[in-house]
Amino acid sequence: MLFLHTSDWHAGRTTYNEPRMPDLADAMTEIIDIAKQHQPDGILHSGDLIDHSRVSHTDIERVVDWLAELAAIAPTIVVAGNHDNVALHRYLDKLGRRQQLHFVSQPRGAHADYLVVPGRDGNRARVGVLPFIYPQRISTVPGAESWSSTYREQLATLQAQIAAGMADGLDPRSEVTVFAAHVHVTGAGLTGSERKRHVTDEFAIDPNAIPAVDYAAFGHIHQPQALPGRVVGRYAGSPIPLDFGEAGQRKSVTLVRLEPGKPAACDEIFLRGGRQLVKFEGTSDELRKQADSIGDALCLITVHTPEYDPALSQRVQTMLPRACVLDVQQRVAGAQARADIVEPGQIPVQRSLLESFEQYVNDNGTGTAPIETVTALMTEFLAAAQDDRDPYFPAEAQLSNTTGGLA
Repeated sequence: MLFLHTSDWHAGRTTYNEPRMPDLADAMTEIIDIAKQHQPDGILHSGDLIDHSRVSHTDIERVVDWLAELAAIAPTIVVAGNHDNVALHRYLDKLGRRQQLHFVSQPRGAHADYLVVPGRDGNRARVGVLPFIYPQRISTVPGAESWSSTYREQLATLQAQIAAGMADGLDPRSEVTVFAAHVHVTGAGLTGSERKRHVTDEFAIDPNAIPAVDYAAFGHIHQPQALPGRVVGRYAGSPIPLDFGEAGQRKSVTLVRLEPGKPAACDEIFLRGGRQLVKFEGTSDELRKQADSIGDALCLITVHTPEYDPALSQRVQTMLPRACVLDVQQRVAGAQARADIVEPGQIPVQRSLLESFEQYVNDNGTGTAPIETVTALMTEFLAAAQDDRDPYFPAEAQLSNTTGGLA
């Protein structure tokens, strides 16, 4: 069997306010052409179709069109990532099933509910799925460990259940197993463009917990790479460099050949990846010499000058007529950088909003509610805003329960 593995499209992404949809569209033309050329039995997208919940309808429509083109070639499975909107996934899944397009927002495989992809020569693949699950919501997932377990332990339990479900009754002569997931594995190489909160140790899984499948198709980390640990698998990575932490990376998709009883064979197919990202620092003369090689790249430019040049930005634009210059910084010889200027990408050191809130409630009180309860509510509100999701409070559902005959 042959699978095409892609991931982390992040439609709707902007870099220094520059929309990246043209770059993604270029990469998608390549990916669809690769699928047409190789005619895989199945296509795996391991999460983060979109970049945030406010992606335009036009961008979502383009994403769905690309997926429809892929699904016309082979059954296509899309895993919900931490940037994706679960409600949108569920809606698209209802529309897409008849078109061989499956959007998975809940774990699949533990209860014989794995997806089945038929292959050539009578073989078939069992595909188990672990979408991204927020710690606040993992208690709602059937089979998750009790509230006393750590998030890492709960994910390990879910993976073990999925592995057991896929192995039950497996025919090793005609079936292979695939595990598609959107998670952070300890030891994976980060790029810095991932949502920082979701690549901490709190969100990382143990490489040894990855199910012993024929191939593990992972998303969440944007640099294409083999998975840490013993299982054959890869992070497909993003098809375009999403920010300057990925400048110079070669983006790719993965073709996976699976045959019952034999190790998986993974081929990395490199992509142009849209416009390149370039950070330049040097003199005007050095920039002029490199202008042709910079071409149409997205650029951050820092120029060293003997004295202040008020027309520097215009000069840079003239030297790089094809490039998209996102920012120009000037370094004047002998001048001290001003401490009150915050350059793009830098964050001034200050007390966090949560710390300020905790100080306020400790100084002023909260009325009748315990301080710990009020602080916990604020913590969840801030975490939800940072994660670009709705806040979740387990006790909230109880407000609509019927008690004593009254709603």
